[in-house]
Amino acid sequence: DFPMAKLLDAAGAEAVKAEGGQAILPQIEAIRAAGIPFLGHLGMLPQQVLEEGGYRIKGRDEAQREALLADAWALGQAGAFGIVLELVTPSVAAEITAEINIPTIGIGSGGDCDGQILVTTDLLGTSTDFIPKHVRPDELLRERMVGIIRGWRETLPKPSATRE
Repeated sequence: DFPMAKLLDAAGAEAVKAEGGQAILPQIEAIRAAGIPFLGHLGMLPQQVLEEGGYRIKGRDEAQREALLADAWALGQAGAFGIVLELVTPSVAAEITAEINIPTIGIGSGGDCDGQILVTTDLLGTSTDFIPKHVRPDELLRERMVGIIRGWRETLPKPSATRE
């Protein structure tokens, strides 16, 4: 029984994204048993960024390379319809893309993945704390946005000292 399946279906979800590789195979088996398609996600895992100490590129050494390849293969065998590769070294992302028979979608993982994702807030420079190295916004719109909001706030009537 997978209680979230009914909620996901009722909400109109067509699939779920599962972060991790071989370590989450039991959860993936439950997802698949419930008839829910899934997209794998390897490399930098957004839901674990705090535990990992920040945004770190994956695949820089042989152990990470081998682990990523094994995880990608395992996700493909488990029935993933694709895999997001986030902040994976371009050479490892290219190798994974060549080795597996499902599409890869890169986020900051070089140009050899089958598709690319660019997070809009990264491109526009609206993040409060982090702009990834693979994105160079032409302008940091966050600063302009804050200025516009402050300007609007100044147009509001000042609250009176007493209420009636």
